[in-house]
Amino acid sequence: MTGSEFFSMEIVEGVARCTMQGPTMNAMGKDMMFPMVDILRSALSDEAVRVIVLRGEGGNFSVGADLSMMGEEMDPAYLYENMRLVNSVALKLHDGPKPFITEVDGWAVGGGFSLAIASDITYATERAKFFASFVKISIIPDIGASYFLTERIGLARAKEIAFTGRVIDSEEAFHMGLINRVVPHEEISEEVMKVAGKMAGRSVKVLAMTKRNLNIARKVGLETMLDLEAATQPFMVLAPEHERDVKKFLKKME
Repeated sequence: MTGSEFFSMEIVEGVARCTMQGPTMNAMGKDMMFPMVDILRSALSDEAVRVIVLRGEGGNFSVGADLSMMGEEMDPAYLYENMRLVNSVALKLHDGPKPFITEVDGWAVGGGFSLAIASDITYATERAKFFASFVKISIIPDIGASYFLTERIGLARAKEIAFTGRVIDSEEAFHMGLINRVVPHEEISEEVMKVAGKMAGRSVKVLAMTKRNLNIARKVGLETMLDLEAATQPFMVLAPEHERDVKKFLKKME
């Protein structure tokens, strides 16, 4: 186990289980934000880590920025640099080769909402609540929420949620495509680690190339995507992992 009082990481069989554990519903003040950035960066660069899971302790994911700081006089340049710091990690989590899963229980608000949907896969409990609260406090969606929200549920729905700032429960979030699955709160941590563990047992190259291709597919035409697949697949077929896994697969089919 590594980390600080407010953010920790444990690596279990290739899965980096990262946990927000702040005193106020995991609000992202500087005591959490800086350790979070450092630890997630280390998970991204650590060859022993194949899958990254982000979760919150204490019955909530995160309520976003620490609003108790909002009354303080702030330097715009300082705010800008801090946002760029967090954004750089969010970008690497999205674009990088490692599958990124968020485990959401309770509230995911503001920046917490953004992080919850910045992942490749989002699992939530039946008591999860998603709240794009930005408009309520006269700021714009950040940490990529404008992008991720639109990608997940489409432009019209994204605008409705961003403009109204209404709370979305897990059932509605699932049906609109905002999240992947709803899991009972007493089972979600075990289920997420089970799924992440299976992914971690797969070929690192295949996970990386699959994630890259899926991310690229949204931005290019079918012909370009087919060419990219054709250029990549021969290397996958000739890799020793492919031969190993084919033998395992055929044995299970017997």
